[in-house]
Amino acid sequence: MTIIKPHQHATAARFVVFLLALMIGGGLIFIFEYNAFVNARFTAESLEKEIVSMQTSNATLKNTLYETLNPQTLQALAAERGLVLDKRPSYLTINAN
Repeated sequence: MTIIKPHQHATAARFVVFLLALMIGGGLIFIFEYNAFVNARFTAESLEKEIVSMQTSNATLKNTLYETLNPQTLQALAAERGLVLDKRPSYLTINAN
């Protein structure tokens, strides 16, 4: 005589379905996390390139500023425009009225 135990077969089927769902869920999570990682790495590389570009333009602007504020350049500009260096400048005065 054969004894069928349907309760044991249902438990094994639930376990296999659970493992299959766990593997599919884990695979999907892995794919989404990998895509997020790749996007973050691409963003970081593009930001590094932008930082290098900004540093280059900053160095160019500083060079231009230092050339403009060079004392010899400023003295030549003052002489060209007829400005005279004041020996005793009085920046602030008090009105004693």
